[in-house]
This record gives sequence, structure tokens and C-alpha cells, in this order.
Amino acid sequence: MDIETILNDIKSDKIKKVIIDTDAANELDDQFAIAYAVGAKKIDVLSINATHFSHNGSDLKEGMEKSHEEIKRVLKSCGKEYMVPVFKGAYTSMDVTGGVPIESPAVENIINTALFSDDIVYILGIGAATNIASAIALCPEIKDKIVVIWLGCNDINQRDIEEYNLVQDFMAGKFLLDSKVPLILCPALFVTSVLKADISEFKMRLFGKNGVKKLLWELINLHWNLAGKPKKYERTIWDIAAVSLLSVPSCATFKVISSPLILRNRTFSFDESRHLIIYLEKLDRDSIYSDMWAALEF
Repeated sequence: MDIETILNDIKSDKIKKVIIDTDAANELDDQFAIAYAVGAKKIDVLSINATHFSHNGSDLKEGMEKSHEEIKRVLKSCGKEYMVPVFKGAYTSMDVTGGVPIESPAVENIINTALFSDDIVYILGIGAATNIASAIALCPEIKDKIVVIWLGCNDINQRDIEEYNLVQDFMAGKFLLDSKVPLILCPALFVTSVLKADISEFKMRLFGKNGVKKLLWELINLHWNLAGKPKKYERTIWDIAAVSLLSVPSCATFKVISSPLILRNRTFSFDESRHLIIYLEKLDRDSIYSDMWAALEF
């Protein structure tokens, strides 16, 4: 699948088939992304996979289990708990296994969905790349059927590449960039980091509402309270970037680059002879938030 085909498909009005791969219990941006995708008119969420994380006192297995439960909680708040299948992902990372792929229901879901689909399946990776990388390693032929949109790494022009999703499984992130899978790389620092909103916007859009908006407000309010309820409080809702590329593609500026190589010392190296990927260069924050708020009107 060439890059022109991918970009044309993204910009088309067709409904996109999507699997979300998420560490949903890690923070609060995943919950926004799940709800946004479920409500978006141009997206058909086929299933959602739980991804591990180690944070807030969880080990990797606990993180995956918590994410699995959080996905179901968000779907229930959207009224979709019986409509979107949810799968458990890897209990550990490829860093731990030395690069060996990890079998799981989530990996089986990715493989089976891709192999039996007549259309492109977009994998929205908004957590560690373990499930996605494992599926590709175990069944390389799915590369002809999928496009991975991964929030991982930082801006390639920066020295600091230790972004959270990459840190959770460096080996999986490296594998993804080396695999030649059709890939849209969405860096955090200086790119998806524009997706900030302040407490007044959250309160206006979410407070006093029902269903998923109530859940999202509870999450925002919890973190606001933990911060001491300052008058000027902002949150970056990073993960909605992946959804926005399919729901409102005009929000994004892309460029085509040679896939970066991640070295053992955890820095980027660049080789123009490597395969090409699509790199997210810039986002229009306002159009994304406008589209998301509209999608949350269940």
C-alpha cells in the first residue's frame, strides 16, 4: 500500500474501519479518544484492545487489566458496551522478552480483523506499541491490509525521544519503525502537544451533562482537584490526535520522511535509504476540538 493511496483514503468521505489499541487507565486522554472515535461519523470502531502500562502503582499486567476495565467503562457511558468488542493485550513488553512478540487476544484480534477485511483497517495506537508490533511480527502479511497511526516518540528534530508510549516498550516502538508497515507517526512534543484545553472549556462542554460527558468531567475534575484547583488549569488531550486524522483530516499537515532508526542509546538516526512513512507535522487545535465536541453529542 503506497503513501498516496493512504493519504487519499484518509481524505475521502468513506467510513474508516478502526481498531483502537489503548492504555486507557493510564491518564485521561485515552477516554476522550475512545469516546470521540465512537461518536465520529466517519469512523467505525470495530474493536478496542487494552495495552499495558506501568504507572500510578501498576505493574504491566495490572496496567493492562485496568485499561481493559476502563475501556468497558467508557463504552458503557457511551451506550456502546455491547456493541464494541474489547480484548486483553500483552501482560508484558517486548523489552522484557528481548524482542520476542507476545501472543494475546488483542494480537489475535488485530490479525484476524486485518486478514478478513475487504478494506483498510486503521490501527489507532495510543499506548505502547506491544500489541501492534507483536501482531505484525507474528503475521507479516497483515502489513498489506492495515495502516498504523501511532502516537509515539517526540518531534524528530529534538534530541529527546523518550516519549511515554515509546518508553513503555522501546523494542516494540523500534520494531514498528523498522517493520515497513504503513505508518503515520504522531509525535508528542511540539506536535500533538498543541491539543490543550483549559478548565473553563472543559466545564462549559462537560459539566452537568449525562453519559460519557459526565464521566469525562469527573476525570478532568479529579485531576484539577489533585492540582489544587488553580484558576488557570490546562490539560493536553494528546490521544485525540489519532482520531482526528480520520474524522477531520483537514486538521493535519503531513510530510513524507524516511523512517527514523532508534539506536541502542535511545537516540534517533536518519538514513535516507530507509522506507518511507507519513509524519504528522502540524495540527489545527481548534478544528479538532470543535469536531470532538460535536462527536460527543450521543
